[in-house]
Amino acid sequence: MILEFNINNPPPVLTEIEDALKQVIKDRALLRRKNIRFLIYVLLVVAAYATFMLTVTIPILEDPAALPDFVATVAYCTPYLTFFIFIVSNNLHTKVIERPRKILDTAIPAFKAASKKRIAEIRDCGRRYLEVANYQQRVSSIGRPMMHGETEMLFQWVEKRMQKEAGLSNGFSI
Repeated sequence: MILEFNINNPPPVLTEIEDALKQVIKDRALLRRKNIRFLIYVLLVVAAYATFMLTVTIPILEDPAALPDFVATVAYCTPYLTFFIFIVSNNLHTKVIERPRKILDTAIPAFKAASKKRIAEIRDCGRRYLEVANYQQRVSSIGRPMMHGETEMLFQWVEKRMQKEAGLSNGFSI
């Protein structure tokens, strides 16, 4: 589970952030191994498919009377499996590997210390919003730097608050 920052919850201590970062890096390495394993499986399926095409389908297409009707039917349908194999393997790869990898790739920078410029921008927001200033104070009382993910969370919170104050919902006035 990825550690999430929330303005209403107490900020996590540095050890929790380090543990979450280690877990994200470990999960990223696991996805890399899954990606390699998935590639091997797809190559094995394609190799079996190509072997079947070369040893069964092509000879049947040259002499259709050589084998029973069932095998001939399978041989005639085999070329259409190319599209099916591509679609299924691509969807599985996206679902099992790519989507989680993208989530983890965005999570890794969130656990790094924020730049001084971002912290200064948040400090400016803290002058206007008491909740932001309180969160900053809680982070500094723990004795750790503000994380990039926390600054992003605070900016999103300020943006939602500004929309609420302006009477906007999802960018449109009601």
